[in-house]
Amino acid sequence: MKTAVLAVLTLAAALAGCAAPGLGEPQADVSAAPRAAPPTDVLAPFSGIDRLDPKGPWATWIFHPTKKPTRFSSVKVDGVRVVEALSEQSISGLRHRVDVDPGERPILEWRWRVDRVLETANIRERHGDDSPVRVVLAFEGDVSSLPIKEQMFFERVKLLGGQDMPYATLMYVWCNASETEVVTPNAHTSRVQKIVVESGAQGVGQWRSYRRDIVADYERAFGRKPGRLVAVGVMSDTDNTKLSARGWYGDIRLLSRAE
Repeated sequence: MKTAVLAVLTLAAALAGCAAPGLGEPQADVSAAPRAAPPTDVLAPFSGIDRLDPKGPWATWIFHPTKKPTRFSSVKVDGVRVVEALSEQSISGLRHRVDVDPGERPILEWRWRVDRVLETANIRERHGDDSPVRVVLAFEGDVSSLPIKEQMFFERVKLLGGQDMPYATLMYVWCNASETEVVTPNAHTSRVQKIVVESGAQGVGQWRSYRRDIVADYERAFGRKPGRLVAVGVMSDTDNTKLSARGWYGDIRLLSRAE
């Protein structure tokens, strides 16, 4: 990928290092008719999936037709079903469409594990924007309210990848170079923001668990409250650094503050 962004560009251009078109097509009209309350289980648990289905609920997510895709599979680790991602100079992900009010389910919980860090990766650099594991959130909003430069970028992404890019994409990443809690924009668009939740080699080979307030994180990254959450994804990419890495994703949950 020319940069995780290109992949993202294409997939959503901003989703990967990016924003992510295709992660969830945004709706310009955020004042549409009210929606029903989300079901109790918003995201299908990886622990309950014996075999991944390319068409869902965790559908295959390709960023660019010319890029080698990362291989995702359902495996058992310590007796529990998880998703394994084998990235070999590749980039792709899995995406799960949702329709959630972040105010009702502001807490995101997940766990992941990696077998190595990418020594030459740096999410702040266009040609080093790789991560062995990422959790990606796509939000809807009014694209027409964005600066013309951003709107033109959205149009370019759609022309390249054939899919709309989400109004805003928030990514949680493991970075080798940046300190934790650093917020970094995508090299191509401010509509994709990355938050480092794990840094360096500490924790490699171990399961790492996280609990994030996505409303607070969105406000920190974008300076305003989020629109509806329209998709959740996982992504593993090593196409820029030309390295290989293996990662594992456990269940991802969207919860109320009381849970």
